[in-house]
Amino acid sequence: MRTPYVLWLILPLLLLVGSVTLLAQTDAGLCPALVEQALGELGDNCDALDRNSACYGFNRVDATFVEAQPEGFFSTPADRTALVTLDTIETAPLDPSQEHWGIAVLNVQANVPNTLPGQGVVFLLMGDVEVTNEVPPEDVVQLGDPVDVTTVVAANLRSRPSTNANVVGSVPAGTSLPADGVSENGQWLRVLFDSGPAWVSREVVEGDASGLPVISRESRTPMQAFTFKTGFGQPNCEQSPPSLLVVQGPENVRVDITANGADIQLGSTLVLWLLPGNRMQLVVIDGSAYVDGLTIPEGFTITTGLNEDGTAPDGEGWSNFGTIYATVPEEWLRWLEFIFDRLPDNLLHYPIILPSEADLAAFIASLNRAQTQGGAIVSGPAAGQVDCPSLVPTSPLGGMAYGRNVFYWDAAQGATSYRVNVYDENGALVASGETNAPNTSLSLDVLSGSGFAFSWEVSALVNGQLACTTARVTMQREAAPPPPEPQVAPTSPPAPVCGNYVCEPGEIYTCYIDCYYS
Repeated sequence: MRTPYVLWLILPLLLLVGSVTLLAQTDAGLCPALVEQALGELGDNCDALDRNSACYGFNRVDATFVEAQPEGFFSTPADRTALVTLDTIETAPLDPSQEHWGIAVLNVQANVPNTLPGQGVVFLLMGDVEVTNEVPPEDVVQLGDPVDVTTVVAANLRSRPSTNANVVGSVPAGTSLPADGVSENGQWLRVLFDSGPAWVSREVVEGDASGLPVISRESRTPMQAFTFKTGFGQPNCEQSPPSLLVVQGPENVRVDITANGADIQLGSTLVLWLLPGNRMQLVVIDGSAYVDGLTIPEGFTITTGLNEDGTAPDGEGWSNFGTIYATVPEEWLRWLEFIFDRLPDNLLHYPIILPSEADLAAFIASLNRAQTQGGAIVSGPAAGQVDCPSLVPTSPLGGMAYGRNVFYWDAAQGATSYRVNVYDENGALVASGETNAPNTSLSLDVLSGSGFAFSWEVSALVNGQLACTTARVTMQREAAPPPPEPQVAPTSPPAPVCGNYVCEPGEIYTCYIDCYYS
């Protein structure tokens, strides 16, 4: 399991732009008035939305379904539909002349356990947004009511259904745990622990879990995997709000979604939108998000280019990491605050508040202090040619993925190349690589090594000669995935026999009366 809510920074990119005077409803144009009207009606239209349902929030919302629906179905504000029947849902761009600014609300279960009754992941589509459900009805996992199981001995709870997975907690004998699913091999139960899912061995619990559904890494509920598109705003007003998709999970619950092919884990509030040039931007408003081996803290953003089919590329595609104040247009930030201030509380798990520029600056400073305290740099023969004190590891800082990781650091002026070394908990070197300056990142596969406490360091070199090496950054690497179930080769039926005589292929018809299969 990746360490929850890991914080990482690419400090060279964090030159914060000048202060942004956030927002207000001072624009006298029609756009802010229409947006405010839509948000004011939204709370009544979509109040008490059931899990795995969609709500028509404000004009105009279009939808297609997996099967034909009656005339007038899901055609006016406050109408609702089950997500399992939904194929696509599209909200209209802002148009004051038509009094249109489409809003739709989705309550998606995702991997939120049934042990948290009614709670789900809130999707808010605002403006020119189209979302397509990528979970076919026949592939939807059917989660039933949880059952209580009780530990018969002190038990470890793990991030995955395997003894190779890291321990996320422990409970004493006699602890009652609500279980809502069983692993593919039937040996583990998924339970609720510390507001999130964990796995416990069936050997250490008692209770009837025979009716629970099978849950795997591929299990998905409706809309947990989706593709989306957003427009870039309409020139109908002096200021137009960005078209955006807001995603908010329950507080302190780790949620998995797949957006345009990118697997994202969030414990937070996100904003997703598309940028010109077929790029997707992920903006973390609250908490943090984990994607492609990288963790994005509150108030930071990252982007990736998309393939021609609109999906994110596998592997290293994310870049342009920075604060919202350095990467998001000032006008869009004003609109975000305007919208978040007016979103009805009854639709959210908690209020959405933009972190301030001062908060982000203090956060960066605290991380810089934490990295430099006790982090002595080991010098080499070329140390005098390099600004070694500026060489600082920046990501990952709190957790390492099993497999591909992208390592980042601050540049050291004078270095011609950098080397990254990764060690397991026994100090054995398990991965190493070099990159030429001015690059300050390197992708490495961390697949070997023992234990969970891994560490890494970065060295600055001048024409191959060592200048300096940072102190090692220690963190937990996630466990290797469980091995696949062994495949049993099919066996051929035994040859028929006549008494003690084995029938030959050509004789089977002459002695079939006396033949039998042993």
